[in-house]
Amino acid sequence: MIDASTPMPASTCPLCAIGKHTILHRISDWDIRCCKDCGFAFIDPYPAPATRPDFYSESAIVERKEKKRRGPLKRLAAFARHWLRKLSGRTKGTLFLRELTRRVPEGSTVLDIGCGAGAFLSTARHRYHCTGIEISAHLAEHARALDVEVLVGDFCSYPFGERRFDAVAMVSLLEHLHDPRLALRQCHALLNPGGMLLLKTVNHGGLNRRLMGARWSGYRPPDHLVYFEPDNLAATLRELGFRDVRIHAPLFNDSFYCYAMR
Repeated sequence: MIDASTPMPASTCPLCAIGKHTILHRISDWDIRCCKDCGFAFIDPYPAPATRPDFYSESAIVERKEKKRRGPLKRLAAFARHWLRKLSGRTKGTLFLRELTRRVPEGSTVLDIGCGAGAFLSTARHRYHCTGIEISAHLAEHARALDVEVLVGDFCSYPFGERRFDAVAMVSLLEHLHDPRLALRQCHALLNPGGMLLLKTVNHGGLNRRLMGARWSGYRPPDHLVYFEPDNLAATLRELGFRDVRIHAPLFNDSFYCYAMR
């Protein structure tokens, strides 16, 4: 029996369950490993599952935010990113809303998984009946200020019962999860037939990662556990029953976007 409080060393790829993988980098106490078969990357060892709720406590979240702001270069980069997104209109909320309005009728039900403080909900709630779910009670309280329903818990084990949704959004969450295949299977199960999945995650196949190596900003163990490339994410979604899978991977962006239908 696995002790949920003990870190778990890698024996097989978390995505394809094959045991052939190589070490790409050593970052602090973690190896970054890459599967030789499917190209999926992950940290080794995985942090203990029982420690993850503590990672999203109010104090831990505040501490991580402060780290991101330390140093003039980090503050300048964050300021530049904020205004570039604002001026271009290409925030994750506006990109997802644009895709939603093309495929999902106004007034439909939308579930935002890992909704945080409600960045996407604040955009979508004016057109759709929105629900959020968030593992951090601290962030969920912020999201509830938007006057939308926000559930607290792990969406993979939350008792949704017969509830289903016309669209499911997962913004910058997949890289934080122990079992990404289980998470994507749950997304499929939560969608109504013809429903839409909208997903954003870090791009391990991107140019920035290849240029920066171990200094790539997407490598953030033990916060980020897993790393998809567009091809292996698209293949996984198709294996799980999704159709019409589309990928948008901007050249110099550390993340990519994925849209798929149930």
